[in-house]
Amino acid sequence: MSKRAQTGRPGRARRVMNPGEDDPLFRYEYDRGSNYEQDTRLTEALSVLLPEDTLVHPDQRLFQTIHLITEYAWCAMHYEMRRAAASLRDDDDLLAARLLERAAALGELTARAVRVLQDHLPQESLLTMRETFPENTTGLDSPGARNLRRAATALWREMEAAVARAGLRPRELVAAQGRLDPPADGDRAPALALVRQALLRLDDSVAAWKHHHLRMVWSQLGGHPEAVSPTAGPAPGRPASAQARDDLPKSLRGQSTAGVRAMADRSLFPRLWDAVDETYRDLVPDG
Repeated sequence: MSKRAQTGRPGRARRVMNPGEDDPLFRYEYDRGSNYEQDTRLTEALSVLLPEDTLVHPDQRLFQTIHLITEYAWCAMHYEMRRAAASLRDDDDLLAARLLERAAALGELTARAVRVLQDHLPQESLLTMRETFPENTTGLDSPGARNLRRAATALWREMEAAVARAGLRPRELVAAQGRLDPPADGDRAPALALVRQALLRLDDSVAAWKHHHLRMVWSQLGGHPEAVSPTAGPAPGRPASAQARDDLPKSLRGQSTAGVRAMADRSLFPRLWDAVDETYRDLVPDG
């Protein structure tokens, strides 16, 4: 935070988020001219919220706020992932691990945010708002999600390069994480094992968001695989979850929400899991 004097601007007209509110104690005032608001760009951030008199539904405030929180968090995660990649290039493994742990913690915020929608946004509220959204409005166009996937590809490239420069294999990082003896001088495996563990946590935090987002879609739009189609019904001898559903809800882009389920299964770092299978094959006797 800036060390400039925390002084407001005398006589400055403050903005009000809800100017239609009669009770002055309930008016949300901001843009007081304080250094806090200037340093954090809070005035600009609050100004993007839809004015209350333009909300198509009272729950639209919650809907927009959760999406903005998520996009801000993804932007911050992208920043830390870039810093971690640079640290790996400099062979600063411990700093890379710390930055990736920070990115993973930010990812937990996004999972919690989507849980708020899942738990507290009534289905009829969303469907009412949805009717007012422009055609082709889709979360697949989220800049945060798109840039995070691209950054993950570049970050994994740096991780593979760092492991190769150290003369190691990913399987050896797993062994280093479970070691019982002190490492030899100059052995980078323990530090790179911390990077690998941080990547796992980051991958897990994004997977948690995808999982809760999928369940939110099911709770708001429908299409849960256990639901039985009201038109086709289950075929004889087959569970309802195995049915081909031609009545699945559609996104505003016109695509089936089944694509959300496929997205939830994708890893941010697919190659990260190879060493897990290799370790299992090494340590568990066949048959």
